[in-house]
Amino acid sequence: MTKLQDIATILTGVFAKTSPNPNALYLQQSDFDGNGELHKTAQPTIAVDNPKHLLAAGDLLLASKGNNNICVIIPEIEQKCVASPSFLVIRLRDKSAILPEFVAWYLNLPTIQNTLAAQARGTSIMSISKATLGELEMSIPSIDKQKKYIELSKLQKREQELYKAIAEKRKQLLEYKMIKNI
Repeated sequence: MTKLQDIATILTGVFAKTSPNPNALYLQQSDFDGNGELHKTAQPTIAVDNPKHLLAAGDLLLASKGNNNICVIIPEIEQKCVASPSFLVIRLRDKSAILPEFVAWYLNLPTIQNTLAAQARGTSIMSISKATLGELEMSIPSIDKQKKYIELSKLQKREQELYKAIAEKRKQLLEYKMIKNI
């Protein structure tokens, strides 16, 4: 087992105020959909001068505050991005040994989400600390196995989408038949 802090640098998001001349996206949880995809409508709202705060493609963001601690991957985009304080930034040290998609998949597993939630602290808003996340242990399989886990996860999500679509079509068909027989 390897601690996350041994394979990644973990940073906190930064506080920034909106700017009249923005040049970067200020990423918040609301900028991502339920599947962890960045909304296409996200617009720059802050000005960034310090490059150390900029996110890079493949960085991971873990929503550290609240009850929905989803982990998302920063996609390859042209716009500069900065994480808000509601995120912990996970920057993998060697992406040839461990894939960002694998780490995101692992951190989004229900058992890991429950482990993180149990270690969260706070009175009104629960928060996962940088230290807690860094101490999280995980097994790191070969790159080939990581790719297989990622592909299986994608297939499982697709299967769930298809089941949902089938259920919606059945509902529509039943409603049509019922209305037709009135």
